[in-house]
Amino acid sequence: MSKFKIIHEVEKCIGCGACAAINSEHWYMEGEKSHLHNSTKEGEEEHLELEGEKNLEVNKEAAYVCPADCIHVKEKEDE
Repeated sequence: MSKFKIIHEVEKCIGCGACAAINSEHWYMEGEKSHLHNSTKEGEEEHLELEGEKNLEVNKEAAYVCPADCIHVKEKEDE
């Protein structure tokens, strides 16, 4: 099963809402920024670890459409 981590650089977010429009299961808008549901904060970043091919693909798409390039999806090795 695909395991991956999403890193969202909140300070770089321009609040366009593309990620939330594509994937409201993991992304939401609050104020002028998007945020990850159930994420942990590390400084100005939000981190979320997930698994599953469907979750991986939809979050890669959210990262691809982000004009601020502030969403990063990093696949993890099987443990």
